[in-house]
Amino acid sequence: MADIAVSAALVLVEEVFSFLERESNLQKDVRDDFQKMKDWLSTVQACLQHMDGKEDVKILQKDRVRQVRDLAYEIEDVLDEFKIHVTRKFHRYRLSNCAESVAYHFKHWGALHEMSSEVQRINGRMNDIIGMDRLRNIISSEEGTSSGARVELDHVTPKEDDMVGFEGHKETLIHHLVGGSGSRSRLKTIWVVGPGGSGKTILVKNVYESKKILKQYDCHAWIHVSRCCKINEVLQSMLKQLCKGMEESNLPNEDVRAKVRNHLQRRRYLIVLDDVWSKDVWECIVNALPQGSGGSKIIATSRNHNVANSCVESSDYYILELKGLDWKKAWHLFCKKAFPSNEGFCPRELLQWSQKIVKKCEGLPLAIAAVGSLLSKKRQNPNEWKKLHDSLDSEIGSDYNLAIISRILLPSYKDLPNNLKNCFLCFSIFPEDYSIERGRLIRLWIAEGFIKKREGNTLEDDAEDYLSELIGRNLVEVSKWDFDGRVSSCRVQNLIREFVILKSKEENFVKVLAESNLGIPTDYKIRRLSIHHLNTRWPNTSGLSCVRSLFIFEFDNSFHSRIRKLLHDFKLVRSLDLQGAPLAEFPKEIVKLTLLRYLSLRGTKIAVVPKSIKKLAYLETLDLKHTCVTKLPFEIYGLKFLKHLLVYHYNVKKYVTFDSAQGVEVPEGVQRLSAIQKLSLIQVNRNQKIVVELKFLVELRKLGLIGLKREDGRELCASIQKMQNLSTLDVRSSHKEEYLELDDMDSPPILLQRLYLKGRLRKFPAWVSSLDSLVRIGLKWSKLETNPLEALQALPNLAELEMVDACTWNVLDFKADTFKELKFLHLEQIDKLNMVIVEEKAMPKLQKLTICKCEKMEMLPLGISNLTRLQELLVYDMHKNFVDRLQKNSEDRCMIDHIPVIHSFTLEINQFWSLQKFS
Repeated sequence: MADIAVSAALVLVEEVFSFLERESNLQKDVRDDFQKMKDWLSTVQACLQHMDGKEDVKILQKDRVRQVRDLAYEIEDVLDEFKIHVTRKFHRYRLSNCAESVAYHFKHWGALHEMSSEVQRINGRMNDIIGMDRLRNIISSEEGTSSGARVELDHVTPKEDDMVGFEGHKETLIHHLVGGSGSRSRLKTIWVVGPGGSGKTILVKNVYESKKILKQYDCHAWIHVSRCCKINEVLQSMLKQLCKGMEESNLPNEDVRAKVRNHLQRRRYLIVLDDVWSKDVWECIVNALPQGSGGSKIIATSRNHNVANSCVESSDYYILELKGLDWKKAWHLFCKKAFPSNEGFCPRELLQWSQKIVKKCEGLPLAIAAVGSLLSKKRQNPNEWKKLHDSLDSEIGSDYNLAIISRILLPSYKDLPNNLKNCFLCFSIFPEDYSIERGRLIRLWIAEGFIKKREGNTLEDDAEDYLSELIGRNLVEVSKWDFDGRVSSCRVQNLIREFVILKSKEENFVKVLAESNLGIPTDYKIRRLSIHHLNTRWPNTSGLSCVRSLFIFEFDNSFHSRIRKLLHDFKLVRSLDLQGAPLAEFPKEIVKLTLLRYLSLRGTKIAVVPKSIKKLAYLETLDLKHTCVTKLPFEIYGLKFLKHLLVYHYNVKKYVTFDSAQGVEVPEGVQRLSAIQKLSLIQVNRNQKIVVELKFLVELRKLGLIGLKREDGRELCASIQKMQNLSTLDVRSSHKEEYLELDDMDSPPILLQRLYLKGRLRKFPAWVSSLDSLVRIGLKWSKLETNPLEALQALPNLAELEMVDACTWNVLDFKADTFKELKFLHLEQIDKLNMVIVEEKAMPKLQKLTICKCEKMEMLPLGISNLTRLQELLVYDMHKNFVDRLQKNSEDRCMIDHIPVIHSFTLEINQFWSLQKFS
């Protein structure tokens, strides 16, 4: 639908209109024109939201919606042009004197006049092309075509041969439905949760229709809960199934709830609620039901794990999660569907492409069955198989069987609020099987304007919630979890990605240039451009003047000259992601992108940031991680909206050394970055005033400092106490023997979650023991003479502890009932350490233990058998006697037999690691 484009334009027009209301020197008719635009967009947005979910839209009506979308894009273009020409005033810069102000307005008067003419032209199009009366006619004509966003899948009939891989789940369901037949227990709910196409409905229906099950109950009903269902209609349908032969006329709305409750009061019943979308709907239905006789059950299916979790408020529930078939079962189901006449045997010549197709389905049974059924009707020729594999995205929209996949996902997509739809569509930007780092994705969403700020939250906090919501709805899957339970990276499954690409094309959300698809239609206004493959020719730039975002994922030797030419024609770009590009210098064309908010040059060879960076007045994210930049110009402080400044790289070979992290020098005046939230890693030793200036950066969430001296300690503590929203603090001294003095802090940031102290400590900072939110701490080269474990053992949320040359003790004793949440423990280069003791009930949740270069340690940790959840024991360059105790025939082996993975690594003379596996 066009509502995504309209919403984006409306946000921008309100932003510009707010500015215009403050400008007394602009003409009234200019304000009036913008007001008309704002009113029109608001009305269109309301109309489109009313239309949302209506599927039977005629071609003419779709064309009208397309015109609305294109006009919204034109509005967005004009407003961005306006922002470019009034950047200094819009950005709240103060002109130094009256003469400069006059010169500025004289210089841009012609451009501003042209903007006003464009606004008037668009206002004319709003009346002449669309006309609100015609838009209302479209809506009224649609009123009778659809009753909601419900997408029926009645044609997907559950069959026994579709149940491949569900045998265990089926037995589990039967056990919960048959068990407890003589009990008088509370009403029990069984939730079956999984993404669209995972087989929830087929599994439940197969069990529900079993005579063995139905004879256990006095009555039963199967209810499909649509996204826009009416509760009374649901209860009427339920009652008709429960009371066989009852006519609809016997079911007046006013007492349908009473009838349901009365009928079920003394009966043992089974009710299936298929496809539950929200907690509110769930509660309305369940509250109409009595507890029933002992053993009554409700089975609810949902594609949204968050809904299931929010609805289980008692102990009488069970959640069965479907995650897709493993490879063996997926292959078996595919072959049964694709080769029915060949007894499910795949011909050798089709094996390669068949396996690729099954891999694309990623274990979703309904997708596998649909694709297999389609292929069973095609010629058994490798070229036919290859064509289908290469065009699965287009087949989804055109073929009947594969259209099922689209219909499975469409309700989930329709149920998303507009901003979440935008965030979801962003996954079409990235290549297939691409895992996206969480921070990168969140900063991109913010730069695109997709995150709506809530009171008391930062945009980053809200973006984290958006991502959690998409994961909970089973639309996005986690590729890697961080140590503290946060998402580290994520992706969408292949078929979900194909659906996202399909919707992106409909919305003109992104244009993807792949190896086989480098053409751009001449009448195509591109909003986002994603280049996945570079061939000998690049796209014609004539149609790219309206591009808002550019992403490139593959590079060649001529990239530098080609990207400069490409950027030359861009002027409205907000997001530019050239991560990993072979760039040795900062392209000067970038600083002409006035509206740029997000710039990632991560992983490039850029060494110098030009002074002209100040021209990027709206920049919010500057990602220069893993580049060669070691110094930033004073002009960086002209970026008043800058929130994320990430400039550092690591030089890690075999072991982490003290000087392995390289930061960046900044000039005096860092307090000018008043909006900054992430600042890392900053070299302090060349400019000691920075430590004092930091106290003005009260919005900081992440701070990384390198090169601290002992005398910086008091001022640093005073500055940190001002940063009450700080969640990550990473500080290291100027050299290995320099002390960090961090004791002088009475009220540390209570939200601190990650703390890295790198340098000598005379004593352990007492305030660390009060950090109840702390989940990770790293102590490196501290050489403490006191035991740091005593200060850390009671922290309620500490999940990871890393100690590198952290103390001079020869025994580390983890006391009973301490470190209750610790999952990862890393001990390295503790020279005097010869014994580790793990008392009973210490570290009860520890999953991974790593011990490196503790050369005097020859014995396994005493009490390691108490670590019953330990999954990995990794040792690096340890004493031969220690490694020998890992052997399966050693007398100490019984202490570690419960650990699944036991590996020992030794650094050889050739500087390569050799690996011994003892698991």
